Amino acid sequence: MFNLDDCFALITSRSAKIFSEVLEKELRPSNVTRSQWIAMYYIYVSEIITQRELADKLCVKEPTLARLLQKMENDGIVCRSNSTSDKRMKYLTLTEKGKAICFKLVPVVEKYKDDIVSGIDDCELQIFKKVLDKMTENALNMEKGIGKVNN
Repeated sequence: MFNLDDCFALITSRSAKIFSEVLEKELRPSNVTRSQWIAMYYIYVSEIITQRELADKLCVKEPTLARLLQKMENDGIVCRSNSTSDKRMKYLTLTEKGKAICFKLVPVVEKYKDDIVSGIDDCELQIFKKVLDKMTENALNMEKGIGKVNN
């Protein structure tokens, strides 16, 4: 019989919610939200990235990201610039202030990650990541209409 408590979608959703809440708490002293941190990280490691590419990485729609970026731009963290070849395309870079904040938060996020995976060996984590990646791929295929749903 189906048991919702054994459903991976519910388990991962609950876990993601708790993980997000804990990370928000860890970032709060820096006045940076989880969403801002993730955006800053991807911009930082990419050095330059388009708004569309960042939206894809964050799994959000561009208008949602635009609101987040507007706040970050107003706070002097991010700089948006138009492409010279396509005025619709916006490039994102971190300002010096944004880079400093990002650099300061890396150890905070590393400690958070270490605490979350405490007591779990690397082999288990690699298997978990591989299984979760495959489940995500399956769900994305289902979303595109090319996956299986057994009735």
